[in-house]
Amino acid sequence: MKVLVLAPGSADAAAIVRDLSLCGVDAFPQGWSESVRSAFPSEIERAVFVLPMLGVVDIGEQVEQVRELLGRSTPLLVACQQLTASDRRTILKCGASEIVSPRGWHPAEIAERVLAQLIVDGAVCPIRFGDLWGGTVTMQALYKQIDVVAPLAETVLILGETGTGKERVAHEIHRRSRRPGELMAVNSAEFSTELLGSELFGHERGAFSSADKKREGLLVAAGEGTFFLDEIGDLARDAQAKLLRVVEERKVRPVGGNRWEPVRARLILATRRNLEDSSDDEFRRDLYERLRGFTLKVPPLRERLADLPLLVRRFVDEYNREYGGDRKVPVQALDALFRYSWPGNVRELRLAIRQAAAYAAGAEAPISALHLLDAAHRRNGHLGAENGVQFDPTTETWRQVHDRIRTRYFRAVLKETGGNKDAAAQRAGVSRSQFYEILRGLEHNPDTE
Repeated sequence: MKVLVLAPGSADAAAIVRDLSLCGVDAFPQGWSESVRSAFPSEIERAVFVLPMLGVVDIGEQVEQVRELLGRSTPLLVACQQLTASDRRTILKCGASEIVSPRGWHPAEIAERVLAQLIVDGAVCPIRFGDLWGGTVTMQALYKQIDVVAPLAETVLILGETGTGKERVAHEIHRRSRRPGELMAVNSAEFSTELLGSELFGHERGAFSSADKKREGLLVAAGEGTFFLDEIGDLARDAQAKLLRVVEERKVRPVGGNRWEPVRARLILATRRNLEDSSDDEFRRDLYERLRGFTLKVPPLRERLADLPLLVRRFVDEYNREYGGDRKVPVQALDALFRYSWPGNVRELRLAIRQAAAYAAGAEAPISALHLLDAAHRRNGHLGAENGVQFDPTTETWRQVHDRIRTRYFRAVLKETGGNKDAAAQRAGVSRSQFYEILRGLEHNPDTE
């Protein structure tokens, strides 16, 4: 799909196109100024128009001019900031197909939000790789790595923060490996240090007081399938030494035993820790050096924000299938989600969507940005910490904390939009009437600092 990017300056247009091209978008730039009002190439299939700062231009006239040169059939995506409800209606009336508001006005931030919409609209491929979703350059690089390592018998190390989807990556590697057995997934954090060795390596009868019979370890029980062990960065030193033996020699000795047993399963290991910077006391250097040859890094959500709308749509559809209804997240609400750092990554986003959908007004109701951010806040203190919100869980109810967060949030939005209530309502992802009702409530709910 050929995409034309129009921006106030040719340098900005070129910078946006560079970022889009990295993800496989066939885009080319054109500066948009009073001296450039020529017909566009006929092969254009979609156009992106970056509106200059509002208040300087007649937005309706600008959009109409672009639409006239494009023709009526070419989809037109408009990127702009701080729109009033009236401005939004004008832009749509004058020929825009969609409107997005980037989280900032740097070319990279504009490209990020534009790319997100192109991914959702199917202009970027692939956007799905088995059970993995995303069309950003970091995800497409991960897909290529999976294709390389999947058919091998080598041990793979997957690195990634909590909630990024390391186990999903392991499942995709296994699925594409065509190994005859199943994937067995184990999280080392589920077991105490004392139990972990027995679970992984097995034990002989009488190896310890409760060992009344011989038990086969999970590494052997995995057969010819794939054994996935998560959080290896938390393993005790003796377990690391035994794991090194398994990786290098493909054999294991049960606790209390004197015979070696073969390990036939393919190993995939994972951790949230940065093993390269760990001291040898924390994680054996020889084990890390043995594992690093086939390392895959799963990017955090903050480094692939352009995948946000695609993931949101996936999780909303999942919820609708489970509980019925046709809930949707408005574009304005999606814009707001780009301004949150998502420390819990894709897992946090999924939980936020599910909680927000549950708290929405009904099965057909839109899921607003406030719902989503409230849902995120209920799970961790990052949102409150970033905005200086303090609370005492021993003395305050959730409703008391919620009311204070709500007050501060809407006042901050109003301040950011220079007091423009229409723009603030748009930014918050609520209707104008809802916003005015909220403002009336703020007068009776002062924010205690």
